[in-house]
Amino acid sequence: MIFIDASRYSNTSQKTGVENYSFFLINELVRLAPSEITLISPRKINLPVPQIVIPFKRLWTQFRLSLTVIKNKKINNIFIPSHVMPVIYPENTTITIHDVAFKRFPKSYGRLSRWYLSWGTKFAVKHAKTIIVPSMTTKEDLIKFYKADHKKIHVIPLGYKSIKRTDEKFRVSRLKYYGLESKKYFLFLGRVEAKKNISTLIKAFQSVSSEFPDIKLVLAGKTGVGGDEILKSAKDKRIVATGYVTDADKEALLMNSLCFVFPSLFEGFGLPLLEAMDTGIPIIASKIPTSYELAKQNALFFKPFDTDALAHFMKMVITDENLKKKLTANHSETLKKYSWKRCAKETLSLLKTNG
Repeated sequence: MIFIDASRYSNTSQKTGVENYSFFLINELVRLAPSEITLISPRKINLPVPQIVIPFKRLWTQFRLSLTVIKNKKINNIFIPSHVMPVIYPENTTITIHDVAFKRFPKSYGRLSRWYLSWGTKFAVKHAKTIIVPSMTTKEDLIKFYKADHKKIHVIPLGYKSIKRTDEKFRVSRLKYYGLESKKYFLFLGRVEAKKNISTLIKAFQSVSSEFPDIKLVLAGKTGVGGDEILKSAKDKRIVATGYVTDADKEALLMNSLCFVFPSLFEGFGLPLLEAMDTGIPIIASKIPTSYELAKQNALFFKPFDTDALAHFMKMVITDENLKKKLTANHSETLKKYSWKRCAKETLSLLKTNG
């Protein structure tokens, strides 16, 4: 039997990245092997498999899950989809570590959060039997920062589920709400914060807008560390900061954008790139390993702080229709590599091997 920590399983509209991973992966694992899975969670989950429900409000992983492992000797093969292991764990423990951004950008995290993430990662690297990571970047970071044994780290890319749900009438209404015209704006999607390199994007856009005054820039997402300061410095009515957007609004903004721009300094995976491919729009991205790993032929790449190169590419996308067709030609083929079914099959195979 495979036991799964489902504490981060969530079907709410504002799921975090880890919650999305837990939600889609657990759903698919249950479809593939319902008789081989038991979920452990602080609440009942609407899935047709055995469940151990252990309510607890705080520090659920370290206290209640650890205690359950002690009491229930049947729990000998457990999968933790989110970063931190319980201090009491079975021999066959598999954990997913999504990234170690807190090591590269410590100022983007509070002191306590940074300590806990670092402690949890160090503990997992030492004690987990198997570690799953979504990209080679995260594998290399675990080896670099934590001297992890490369033999027990397995790269299993995330899956992807299409966001295309709504009709054209709805999408047009949402553009009107944000004061936008179809194909008249560049789009960034993600947390607006320093490590996403938004300042470089704004500077490049200001260069572009002097030549193309009818084009706007949309920054769609919550603000993170440094985000408020970035937005205050962007005193331009052609820069639209939406705040958090729903999945439906995300779809409307993507499908009608001129181009998706992803200037991030670091990503553990880079799901927004797949969302952009799904909606068939051109991509410009910073040349960091994860973005290049995902997009390759599907994007124009610039060095992260090269404002002039980014501005040049943005102008090219505005004026060159053939370039836009070339950049979007391989989207469908690329997306085939990132299904949740494939992700679940590889994960299940690994978990069975460990058991």
